[in-house]
Amino acid sequence: MRSILYDLLNLFPFSNNSRSLKVLAYHTVPDENEFEKQVKFLKENYHLITISDLRKSLDNQLELPENSLLITFDDGDITVYENGFPVLRKLKVPAAIFIITDLIDSNKTFWCRWVEKAYERQGKLYSEARKQVDRLKKVPEEERREYLKSLPLINSGQLTSKQLIELNDNGIFIGNHTHTHPMINKCNEAQIMEEMNAAKSKFEDLDLSENFSVFAYPNGNWEPNSENTLMEEGIEIAFLFDHQVNKDITKINPMRISRIRVNADDDLSEFKVKVSGLHSRILNLRQKIGV
Repeated sequence: MRSILYDLLNLFPFSNNSRSLKVLAYHTVPDENEFEKQVKFLKENYHLITISDLRKSLDNQLELPENSLLITFDDGDITVYENGFPVLRKLKVPAAIFIITDLIDSNKTFWCRWVEKAYERQGKLYSEARKQVDRLKKVPEEERREYLKSLPLINSGQLTSKQLIELNDNGIFIGNHTHTHPMINKCNEAQIMEEMNAAKSKFEDLDLSENFSVFAYPNGNWEPNSENTLMEEGIEIAFLFDHQVNKDITKINPMRISRIRVNADDDLSEFKVKVSGLHSRILNLRQKIGV
């Protein structure tokens, strides 16, 4: 039924606002073939830009072309390197990947997956694990940290510094997604500073110090006081996770750049609807009428 709905929506022509900027937010790339179909579609229908292009546009040094679009990935999942990078390199498409610096060169598990795997080992339902993850996203940062200390260690493969340098050398911008992926709006000022200092140190180790200032909010959790602290810590550009289109390139707030949530294994018909912005408008309407 879901696929039929998206097939029907694709029968209607999508009107692109030439002044808009679309930024896609991926996480993992489980299916290289499906992802390649998506990237080919993007390359054929949009002008794919880099973080450098965006910086210049925000500084009024460059006028972005019509139908500009930026591809981003959050968390730095190993599948982006294994399955996504070969596609991007083959098609010569730029992108940005926002890394959790504490995971680099480690066998640690991203904390959301860590909770899920811990529940799985205990024979508990996945739905129960997701409820716990959702709860931890809403509690003060100190409580999240204390809970994670109680979990058994679970190893996972993570990106290495060598792989990040390879990505960077092949047109993939390496950006900042904090050190441990806390909910920034649940952190106090000292905790935000701690996260930024640790992340900055890793970027310096990678010889990518300038990239530190380009940031993506974990879970998209924006909050005005947190934004001020981030700016004081050197963040100049920040991306949300709000499933919205930036309607006018000339009026973008560099600390609140909207992104559209997509999945690398989305069916192409569903993917097209999401990228068009129609999916976002439908969600907005549903929220307004309470459906």
